[in-house]
Amino acid sequence: MTPAQDKPEGTTRRGFASWVLMFLGIAAGYGLGALHFFKYLVPLRQERPSREMFIGTLDTFPVGATRTVRDPRGQEIMIARITDDAADRSRNFRALSTKCPHLGCKVHWEAGQDRFRCPCHEGIFDKQGRAVSGPPAQENKDLLEFEVRVRPETGAVYVMVAEEARYGA
Repeated sequence: MTPAQDKPEGTTRRGFASWVLMFLGIAAGYGLGALHFFKYLVPLRQERPSREMFIGTLDTFPVGATRTVRDPRGQEIMIARITDDAADRSRNFRALSTKCPHLGCKVHWEAGQDRFRCPCHEGIFDKQGRAVSGPPAQENKDLLEFEVRVRPETGAVYVMVAEEARYGA
């Protein structure tokens, strides 16, 4: 008998293994391609790295005082000391963006009325930054809030800001 006559007809183990490996390779390739295409269509929200930015000490912030600072990206943040609670000093402060979420006009604090006002379209925000009236309230858009941290051992006050964008991102 010749070697060709010794092999039984049908699939061999080696042939089956090659088909399985080929199928897995094709499935992995198309699967990864589909995943990247889906990520392109629906980008996942990525957390931006943030850092503490020093804005002063408790001594330089009496209750009712406000201060406007710029973060590394140039965005203005208004920090106000609203109470003097010794239990949790971070809750004594409110840090809000000065940019109106409606069209981006600059928001101003009106201390006599305990509110923020956008002069462009008369948008009114309460002292918590929630939209009360005007176009921002109709669109249900509040002022962007930033976290404030107070180091009890030193009395240093920090606001958490996004890292500066790098490489044109």
